[in-house]
Amino acid sequence: MLGFSVISATSFSQTNSFPASGNVGIGTGASSPNGAKLTVNGSARIDSMLVVKDSVRINKNLRVDQDVRFLGETKMNNVKVTDEFVVNGLSKLNGDIKFPNVPLANNYNELNFLLMNQNGMLKKGSGDEFVNALKILMYSAPNPITPINICLDNPYTPTWGNGINKLFVECPDVNVGVGTSTPSHQLTVTKTSKFGEHMWLEKSVSIGANVTSGSKIYVKNSNSNAAIHINNVGNTINYQKLLFLEYDHTNTEIIKVQNTALNYPAFLLNANGEMRIHNGTMETFRIESNGMIRARKVKVDSETWPDYVFEKDYQLLPLNELEMFLLKNKHLPSVPSEKQIKEEGIDVSEMNVKMMEKIEELTLYLIQQNKVLEKQSKELEVLKAEIERLKN
Repeated sequence: MLGFSVISATSFSQTNSFPASGNVGIGTGASSPNGAKLTVNGSARIDSMLVVKDSVRINKNLRVDQDVRFLGETKMNNVKVTDEFVVNGLSKLNGDIKFPNVPLANNYNELNFLLMNQNGMLKKGSGDEFVNALKILMYSAPNPITPINICLDNPYTPTWGNGINKLFVECPDVNVGVGTSTPSHQLTVTKTSKFGEHMWLEKSVSIGANVTSGSKIYVKNSNSNAAIHINNVGNTINYQKLLFLEYDHTNTEIIKVQNTALNYPAFLLNANGEMRIHNGTMETFRIESNGMIRARKVKVDSETWPDYVFEKDYQLLPLNELEMFLLKNKHLPSVPSEKQIKEEGIDVSEMNVKMMEKIEELTLYLIQQNKVLEKQSKELEVLKAEIERLKN
């Protein structure tokens, strides 16, 4: 009896081994084990660890009552979560998350969705971003989601957002710098900028506000109609200004057009009212032109006028002295000579005064000659009467 017990214990402590060429079936009955090394027809319970060196395939359902941990890459074609799904770490999604069973009633719109763009920026769904550019994360119904303001803290470090054909920063007080890490305005460019087409400004523009020397606006136009074109067609406001310039320095050159080929200003308007037009010399004139000036009326101001000629104490040059002056100088007294006019030009106002002076002097000469003629005429009449008396 003792020997039997020892034998039985020894027998039960041994392991069962099966031939390498055979299959094992549990609960399969007389049928073969379905072509697999181990076939279990029914439930199987494993109280300890199960190690599978290759793959595990489940044709139907898998139920795990406690935790499941995946150390490597896990691929699942279709996953359905009926209860809570919690991700404690980083989760990366390469595609869209879709909600096929969300009933979009009339009171649902894109503002019910919270969206995140490629840079991790959250915002309410709206417009093109809702349709194409942003990924849907969650939705709230029926009330729209309260907007998430990522610009509450100031200063803040914003990130770029993007949409269809656009790149943007939503925070209102962000300064963007190109070529500088300390931008002073919403866009600060330290060097040159190039616009291939139009630059549209809805309000005012200040150019060269911090420039203390040199040109503040430089416009180059080699082969087009106009370097600067100001269009005010359709204006209905009286006295609206196409160009308004302000200055406070008396030596300001308001407008200067330089002829670089001949190296002199073709047009120059100074702050004191001096104007040059096509002037190759350095003399200063109020207005000068070597072409024709045509006007229907010209008004010239003058501080003097030759009414003094008719004063009683005015010394009229005797005609014999005037004749001697003309023979010697070939021009009237106090009137510029031909040489002087060619070299210096004529002061129109001064010349009008001189011409009027000579006209008034000529009038006095005529009056004098008329008195002489009247006296001679009377004397002649007396002589005629005396001759007639002598004849008789």
